[in-house]
Amino acid sequence: MIFGYTPLEGGYDVPMRVVGANIPYDWLVYVFMFIPIAFIIYGFYRYVVRWQLAKGEIHRNDQVGKRIGSFLLYTFAQLRVVKKPVPGWMHFFLFWGFLVLFIAAGVDAAHHWIGWPPVEGSFYVNFSWLVDVFGLLAMIGIIVLALIRYVQKPDRLNDTKASDGWIILLVFLILFTGYVIEGARIAAQIQLSTSIEQIAYEQSASPIGWVFAGMFAGATVDAALIWHRVLWWFHMALAFTTLSLIPFTKLWHIIGGALAYIFRDLEPSSCRMVENIEEAETFGVENIEEFGWKDIFDLDNCIRCGRCQEVCPAYNTGKALNPKLTLIQAMKKHMDEKEPYLLALKDQGVVAEEVAMTEEADEVVSPMEQSLLYDIVTPEVIWDCTNCRACMEVCPMFIEHIPKIVEMRRNLVMWQGDMSSEAQGALTNMERNYNPWGVGWASRADWLNERGVREMVNLLPEDGGEFEYLLYAGCAVAFDDRYKRVGEALVKLLNQAGVSFGYLGTEEFCCGDSARRLGNEYLYQILAAQNIETFNNYNVKKIIVVCPHGYNTLKNEYPQMDGNYEVYHYTEILAQLVAQGKLKPSSLGVKASYHDSCFLGRHNGVYDQPRSVLRAAGLNIAEIGQSKANGFCCGAGGGRMWLEEEAAEGYKRINETRTDQLLSTNPEMIVTNCPFCLTMINDGVKGAEKEESVKVYDVAEVLLQSLQ
Repeated sequence: MIFGYTPLEGGYDVPMRVVGANIPYDWLVYVFMFIPIAFIIYGFYRYVVRWQLAKGEIHRNDQVGKRIGSFLLYTFAQLRVVKKPVPGWMHFFLFWGFLVLFIAAGVDAAHHWIGWPPVEGSFYVNFSWLVDVFGLLAMIGIIVLALIRYVQKPDRLNDTKASDGWIILLVFLILFTGYVIEGARIAAQIQLSTSIEQIAYEQSASPIGWVFAGMFAGATVDAALIWHRVLWWFHMALAFTTLSLIPFTKLWHIIGGALAYIFRDLEPSSCRMVENIEEAETFGVENIEEFGWKDIFDLDNCIRCGRCQEVCPAYNTGKALNPKLTLIQAMKKHMDEKEPYLLALKDQGVVAEEVAMTEEADEVVSPMEQSLLYDIVTPEVIWDCTNCRACMEVCPMFIEHIPKIVEMRRNLVMWQGDMSSEAQGALTNMERNYNPWGVGWASRADWLNERGVREMVNLLPEDGGEFEYLLYAGCAVAFDDRYKRVGEALVKLLNQAGVSFGYLGTEEFCCGDSARRLGNEYLYQILAAQNIETFNNYNVKKIIVVCPHGYNTLKNEYPQMDGNYEVYHYTEILAQLVAQGKLKPSSLGVKASYHDSCFLGRHNGVYDQPRSVLRAAGLNIAEIGQSKANGFCCGAGGGRMWLEEEAAEGYKRINETRTDQLLSTNPEMIVTNCPFCLTMINDGVKGAEKEESVKVYDVAEVLLQSLQ
């Protein structure tokens, strides 16, 4: 009806609601809805133009089935969001509340446009009840989220903006006015009905709306109808305004989140490969537009929830790195400022100097003149990262922090030549002696005789013969005096269990993890290529790796260079041998804290196997809150094993902070699975003056003790 409207009636013989009843010119809403649609399309177009400024190559068009599954799982089940229970479930309620309301609005629109059959009868009662209840849950979610942000004020929300509050208010008003409108309608229908029984079905269909109808208990039917009309249009104006704001506010995450779940990295944890490195003209990323489109997309997708900040070991020990503020948001602000200049360069073909001159009159430094590495992010922030992956593990938008850090390190190291003397020393050691300790490469197999296990090992260059597994012992076992004991324990365990394994000795090179994560991709590829060639020469199929860093590198990064093998961390093998009865430990009866290595845990999801070995050895593991996926880094990852850490004023070092956490349960023993972790935690225990009462061991050592 173009010039009139459908009058509102009392209850109907069949439970139902007439769409648009009592609203003059209600059809106009279906014309006005194209306004927010146009804003959303334009906003999305602007994002696409922005992402196209990226020069780096990132391809995310593979594994289509998995990507669709990821979209469905993380969008509708909100799996990443609910990992933080209270705000997560409140967001879950908010999401599903609006989704159900959107479906209801879609049903109404379908009724208008294509004559969709009206919703009536028992289906109306059930469907309307569902919409009512989910709307209430969404309101509860909004209220709790507002209380967290403005009353509780957790540190992770330390950059709250005025727009955050306005968005919360807008969304709440949409929900609230929806119930008031429903209440006005029901109040009018009650008065228009011949008896309360005629409209009684609304008590079940609209339980929340029925409560709101009490607001109009003393109003006349005409007053209720007027309020219904006015609020209906006000509600639609709020809704359309909010929809129009989606591309230009924090609400972008509604669309951006769905895209993030589609285009997230589905590959195992690894650094990005530099193809044809011999022909590369530059290394790493010096300017923000040199990142790939997904990196720029990440900047736009950050919702400033602060979960990354909350778990970052660098931030929590007073370092300059804050993955939210000094990394992602700093880069986003820089991209926002630089985008107009980059677009001008792209569209008009003008030179950078001419574009930059537009700022000179105001004596403002042009974004084109600012250095991403020195002015925006800063080397201090770049070098603070331990690559622990905690930020990436908790980010609900699957933002990839570590790859950005590594790319900037590559430019600092390989292009700028800007690194600390400690980093330079470690890289030089790897270049000359193929290990970061700098011990002569020719002595790599000497630990076998030092620890008295030479006769238990098939040293391939000398002994040859068949073997099932290659034992990739790594640099720590070969050159770190403390960790040689772990190598000894593992050899004895494998020998006792009858495992057939070979060892390369002097033909084994460093895996290259420290070189790669310190930014020297060229050195990494040299080391990796040499190892792969050696593995293939000996027809290696299965590899047991001692160090989690080597494990992650051989398992997840060597395939980038066609080094494809079955790779196991030694704790996985030991767990298997214990389960098969090939190793039968007795109970040590010791209370212990267990430290999850970041590269074994978050990077590769190996949490249960080491624990099963320790429990078989009779350890009572006292789990702390910062364990498994929530574990706190020891501070040695990302090549920081070789860099000096200065404690910030008022804070302890990362390893000392982690040690305090592990000591909080008053254990008799702390157990690790990584040479770097063993060193860092051992130093932490000494610093806490607990070395006499609390011993630090590796999983292999504990299992061997239980057997002896």
